[in-house]
Amino acid sequence: MTYRARQLAVGGARLLFAGMHPNLRWDDGVLYVDKMIGGFRVAAAGRGLLLVPSVFAHKPAPPVVPEEPPTLVYPSRGVATLWAPAPAADQTALVALLGAPRARLLGLLGEPLPTVEIARRLRVTPSAVSQHLRMLYASGLVTRARDGRQVLYRRSSLGDRLAGAGATSGRSVT
Repeated sequence: MTYRARQLAVGGARLLFAGMHPNLRWDDGVLYVDKMIGGFRVAAAGRGLLLVPSVFAHKPAPPVVPEEPPTLVYPSRGVATLWAPAPAADQTALVALLGAPRARLLGLLGEPLPTVEIARRLRVTPSAVSQHLRMLYASGLVTRARDGRQVLYRRSSLGDRLAGAGATSGRSVT
């Protein structure tokens, strides 16, 4: 919105609409919307024009019916990778960040597991697992919940994002 306000201040309506979308054209005080659904005209006539940027609009959208106030929904700038899928986690980088044992441990915790079961799966001692779990818990990468006499650990949402989708089995990092 700041960018559009600057365009309006520097070059008037012609510059404002010039880069907004190829289907928009400002000519002698009239805004033309090419390839729009519906062929009606809306006269602003001193009522102004409400500009609404939207990440959901792929082309300009005027009011649905002529009786609505003068409004123009247009594709917002800066959408960048909003609709692109998140990049896959680089397991090598995860190992470099956390160390191989903690990265493997984080990979296992897609499902709630007690310390003893984690130790069995990793073929290490429960005390070694506890040390790593304490650090992962303190950093917010895992959560814990008591279930009877045992404590179950699981990746937090932050841990999920850091581990990426491929780390749910625990086999992605060695």
